[in-house]
Amino acid sequence: MKAHVEEVSSVQRRIKVELSAIDVKSAFDSVYKNLQGKARINGFRPGKAPLNVIKKMYGSSIAYDVADQLVRNNLFTAIEKESLRPISAPVLETFDLPKEDAEYTFSAIVDILPALSIDGYKGLNLSASVVDVSDSDVEREIEFIQRRQAKSKDAAEGTVAKAGHVVNISQKATIDGEEFSEFTFDKVPVELGKNYLLPELETAVVGMKVGDEKKVEIAVPEHVLDKSKVGKTAQATVKLEGITELTLPEVNDELAKDLGLESLELLKTNIRDRLDKQAEGHKRNQLETGIFEELNKTNNFEVPPSMVEQVIDSMFDEAEFSSDAERKAMKANQGEREKARETALQRARNTLILSEVIKSEKINVTDDDFDAYVKELIGGSMGGMPADAKLFESIKASMGQHARESLLFKKAIDFVISHSKITETKELSASPA
Repeated sequence: MKAHVEEVSSVQRRIKVELSAIDVKSAFDSVYKNLQGKARINGFRPGKAPLNVIKKMYGSSIAYDVADQLVRNNLFTAIEKESLRPISAPVLETFDLPKEDAEYTFSAIVDILPALSIDGYKGLNLSASVVDVSDSDVEREIEFIQRRQAKSKDAAEGTVAKAGHVVNISQKATIDGEEFSEFTFDKVPVELGKNYLLPELETAVVGMKVGDEKKVEIAVPEHVLDKSKVGKTAQATVKLEGITELTLPEVNDELAKDLGLESLELLKTNIRDRLDKQAEGHKRNQLETGIFEELNKTNNFEVPPSMVEQVIDSMFDEAEFSSDAERKAMKANQGEREKARETALQRARNTLILSEVIKSEKINVTDDDFDAYVKELIGGSMGGMPADAKLFESIKASMGQHARESLLFKKAIDFVISHSKITETKELSASPA
């Protein structure tokens, strides 16, 4: 066997394998003998038909099996001999059928990792907007909790809609005589007084009774999907379908106990801790984005095509589908794969950048690091650490190697952030509903 390697790109090699006629004949003989032991031919006992009969009956089709055997038995041997380190299964370029007593040649494309040297990951200039959680943020969250715990009832007949009511409204709208679907809806519930509705619509609904209809002109804002309608005036007819009155629970220890906590102060502490973590996560996301933007500007390299395909597969694995069959169909849909390709390429580039930082800085994950990481993860998701040590070890084992790899990449990002110059700007907080 002879092997020749040709550079296709920085991340791909073509390996050409040449086999002698003796190698080919040996493969033919092996396949014939294997077939001889299985073949059932009239006039002969099972496995006893002569080779010349086997060759006469199967000679025209056996070349496919011989080619498969020659590739399987020699391709990876050649790859190892040439010291290639494939990151995925090689892709055959040629698959001509071999002929008995003749030389045979085939070639394959092998994806390899690029030879990287990432520059500039120390001393980056990064910026992030930061949020200082205030008492008003905590109070706003408690108000949201009040509304989630509120008791509701249909308002009495003749009730006039006002702030604090949850109204059920339907609306039809046109622009220049044509229906405007974005402003057309049926029986949508919304609370008045919270600026959820456009100002013109909220003003119209306040003071209406169930069954009332009112015509209203609405200026089309910039956030609509159909940008050609921005700035135009929609002619709308709104109908009040129903009014629901809310009875909010008092803000006291009983509210906290309904949520499984001992006191209102503990509830407030938990809320502040959660908001602080959200603010810190928001800051970190900005810094991570800045890191990859800067390092991708100054480090240009190719990504193995098969690595991009693997990332696309993982993106579909992470997404939610109604069934495994739907997930499988999406993975096989080339149009959907193309839509994901640019994002996958960027993720693959980011992974390679971090991998090089890890290698250069000799970053690793100790058992203590991993224990602390797992405790942080499950402590947040379970409302505290499980007291049972065996349960903790079981959870840790179930997280597998992927969790350890995630921590390794997190430590690499921590390293880059700790060696960066960070400019912070204050941002007004906005608690989610």
